[in-house]
Amino acid sequence: MSEIRETSFSATGSVTRDEYDEAARAAGFFRRGRVVAVLGTVLLASAGVTLSSGGLTVHPVPLAIAVAYGLVALLVLPRWAVAQGFRSGRAAEEKRVVVDGTGVEVFRGGESQRIVWDEVRFYHETPRLHVFVGRSRRRTCLVVLPKRLFTAPGESELLAAFGQERAGDGS
Repeated sequence: MSEIRETSFSATGSVTRDEYDEAARAAGFFRRGRVVAVLGTVLLASAGVTLSSGGLTVHPVPLAIAVAYGLVALLVLPRWAVAQGFRSGRAAEEKRVVVDGTGVEVFRGGESQRIVWDEVRFYHETPRLHVFVGRSRRRTCLVVLPKRLFTAPGESELLAAFGQERAGDGS
């Protein structure tokens, strides 16, 4: 493993929307949000049902509000947030990413952003992607490296071992 500490990986290309969606799922951005949405929906739905002497009384308006809240919070908002992240992060633009012993650096045009290894929360590998999640200046950073950008044999596997060694899987 000591030989990969001196290694530097570089890739140039752009990320597709499908790859960005997969990276957001792999990063688990919405796990806690889903729990909050489910709890909120159950709380709102419980306001639509009361216990009376004749049994349960169902109030349709609070139940309809709970269903609408649940649909928006569980289906619409996560997709909207990923779309916003894709657009605002200009993920579709071509970038150059360098992963080395000091961290992960993304070059876009004339600007660059470096995330040192202490700021990288975890690394996750999917069948198509390498995903690094970190924090830089109080912002969560998602660095997505499609495996299709690595053409040298074994380079993608070496990056996976390097990312796992440096950042771990977040546990």
